[in-house]
Amino acid sequence: MTLEDDIVSWLADRPDWQKDVAARFCRNESLSVEDVAAIADRLVAETYPVAVGITAADIPGSSATGEPVRIGAVLDILGVNALLPDQRLTFAKSGLTIVYGDNASGKSGYARLIRQAVTARVKAALLGDVFAQQRQDQQATFEFTVADAQHTWKLGDVSSLSLSSVRFYDEECGDAYVTSASEIHYRPSALTVLDRVSSACDALQQELNSRLSANQQQRSEMPLLAEGTVAATFLSSLSADTALPEIDEATKLADDHGTKLAKNLTEEARLKGTDPSKEKARLSSLAAHWTTVRDHVVRQEAALSDEALAGVQTDHAKAAELREAATIASATGFDAEPLPGVGSETWRFLWEAARAYSLSEAYHDHTFPLVGEDAVCVLCQQPLRGEASDRLARFQAFMKDTTERDASAAERTISITRESLVQLTTQPAPLTTALSQLQAAGQDVASVEKWFTEAYTVGKSTVNWIDGTVDIFPVGVVDGFTTAIQSMIKTFGDQSAAIDDSTFRATLDALSADVRELQARTALADARVALVTEVDRLKSRAKIEAAKRLTDTTGITRKATDLTTVHVTSIVRDQFTRETERLRLRRVTLDPTGGRKNVTLEHKPKLLGATVKARIDSVLSEGEQTALGLAGFLTEVEFDGSKSAIVLDDPVSSLDAGRRSRVAKRLVELAQSRQVIVFTHEATFVNALNKEARDQGVEVAERAIVREGDRPGKATDKHPWSVRDTRARIGELETGLARLQKDRPQLDSDQYQKRAQEWGGMLSQAWERAVNLEVVGEIVNRGTNEVKPRMFRMLAAITDKDDSDFQAGYARASEWAPRHDQAPETNYIPAESDELEAELKRFQRWTERIRSYKK
Repeated sequence: MTLEDDIVSWLADRPDWQKDVAARFCRNESLSVEDVAAIADRLVAETYPVAVGITAADIPGSSATGEPVRIGAVLDILGVNALLPDQRLTFAKSGLTIVYGDNASGKSGYARLIRQAVTARVKAALLGDVFAQQRQDQQATFEFTVADAQHTWKLGDVSSLSLSSVRFYDEECGDAYVTSASEIHYRPSALTVLDRVSSACDALQQELNSRLSANQQQRSEMPLLAEGTVAATFLSSLSADTALPEIDEATKLADDHGTKLAKNLTEEARLKGTDPSKEKARLSSLAAHWTTVRDHVVRQEAALSDEALAGVQTDHAKAAELREAATIASATGFDAEPLPGVGSETWRFLWEAARAYSLSEAYHDHTFPLVGEDAVCVLCQQPLRGEASDRLARFQAFMKDTTERDASAAERTISITRESLVQLTTQPAPLTTALSQLQAAGQDVASVEKWFTEAYTVGKSTVNWIDGTVDIFPVGVVDGFTTAIQSMIKTFGDQSAAIDDSTFRATLDALSADVRELQARTALADARVALVTEVDRLKSRAKIEAAKRLTDTTGITRKATDLTTVHVTSIVRDQFTRETERLRLRRVTLDPTGGRKNVTLEHKPKLLGATVKARIDSVLSEGEQTALGLAGFLTEVEFDGSKSAIVLDDPVSSLDAGRRSRVAKRLVELAQSRQVIVFTHEATFVNALNKEARDQGVEVAERAIVREGDRPGKATDKHPWSVRDTRARIGELETGLARLQKDRPQLDSDQYQKRAQEWGGMLSQAWERAVNLEVVGEIVNRGTNEVKPRMFRMLAAITDKDDSDFQAGYARASEWAPRHDQAPETNYIPAESDELEAELKRFQRWTERIRSYKK
């Protein structure tokens, strides 16, 4: 890159007005006073037109950078290592392509093949299959593009100059960057138009300073507010960025603002006229009354909740079922009796009346029924003969039968429940007294009273349903504010217990502070028009100040200084320093070692501040050397103006977790402007790359190299399950479930159970991966252990439903997973596909909610 290119590049990031005047100066034009005023007008109005700017051709000594080269695919491979033939490994045209492969999968074979075709610091002989019985000629085809034009290159052809624009990195190349010099191409030239741009900035600053003085004279008069109040804080923070809705919010008075102010003034006066002992008694009384309210709420909730009412329905249904069973039994057993209806409700009342009369009056010394000699019927009082005695004995046996006994017991249960519900349909006197006392004391009991009214209605409706007068079963009561009431009880109780002269004074002081807040809010509301006017003035001032910032000459001066110093060395060294800082390397620098003067310079890493001469690779650890090699490679890549592809094979070997995360971030940054291809066997690095790509909005293409049988080198277009993130795993689960549902009719029970359990195990793993990546990984960088405080707030957004969905979903999936042998006595039955689908949907909805909390 030439000095002229550097100036053009630098100007591209300058304000449009500076680009415009630079172009004028390149045409040897000047700025008049009127021109300066016109520029100021446009900058303040934020209407300065987009400047075309200058090109390197406008400044002597411009140069070209070349077109980007991208690899499209590697195919038709034969005789390279032991790679499978007839494979096609493709790469995304832009963004990041991650090629994952386990050890011995053939991943490195593909990487070495690419290294042979592109630019790499180290190259070695490309081996064939060393275990093959017959030697094969090596073949491979590369598909690539230069700009948008398609090209191919075959292994063995003359080296392609275009493919040489692609750079390759692996561990051997990294070692070379550490121990040998790097040649960075850079062409310096002369400095031109910056001085005149700086002078134009000075003239524009004077014009804008004059406008700032005029603006200051228009400042509005603001109200005097009590210090420390929210209104005073808002007023002090008033700025050009203050939006009208913020002013509306700050000056908006609640509907009960006046009432609350008057109430607080009254309460303040009351506290000033009382003493701690009286206040203690008052608070204790409030706690007692709220305790009465809470106790009744608890009783109502216990009896009228959805769960309790469900029990009523169950008991009622059970009683009806048992009675129907008893009736059927009696109808079957007594259909030959002279009179019908034995076992009916009327008959049972008659039987129990006869029993009571016999035991208490007629035959109190005998069990019922007495059917011996001289016994008479307790109803008709006629002597009992053989058939009548037998009939009474059968009746007694029926009444002792389990069916009748259970039916009667169930009916007694529902009767007892009905009576308890009847008692809950009216408001007891202690509760009425408590509510009346609380209302008189200024407590808000309206919502509680409304809740009680609704609870009484639910109770009455339930009783009517039991009685059969209504058909619709009521819905249970909702939360009856038990937690809030308990909090008030505790608050009043604690305040009463803790109150003394100091706490009483603190309460009074807090109330007085609240009064000041309300009064300040009132004053601020009255000044709303002045606030709006002042914000308009500040906005005008901010635009003038923003325009003035565009005239700062510091950057121009610094750039002019930089460009007149050692142009090549300083820029290359700075880039190297940035790369080493990203990888947490200290005390290393890049020194020039020679080269062709004014054309290229060679640079080599050097220890900074070393007092003993030593080889850098004998001082740095293995991980530091890897990081240093990467820094050298990335520095060289940065000066590739063509933005051609880069390919890296296991770039994080020997790096600690922290540096791996930083390498992932840097590679994704590069992928924003060029094709980046990464071969790796490390699942954690894949996760780091995917996370950084999501954070930076970079597209990721998945590729994998796997073994087919005992042969390495099979290319696929998706990563294996073990390295896939949450989104990818959901897609895999959906596909697997669809296949299972399609195959279900053809599967026997063992086949279906095995596949359903395998799918459940994958869902269980997906839950674990989601918690790891979507929750823990958002708060703590698993590579660096760095806590991200801004993301901590997402934990507060996680709800009880999120927790219950996770607990239920994970438990269900884990239950299906084939981790343990199912006990024979459990008669385990695998879940059907609709259950699996429901759990997958639960997981999808859960992850969507959790992701939404990140915002």
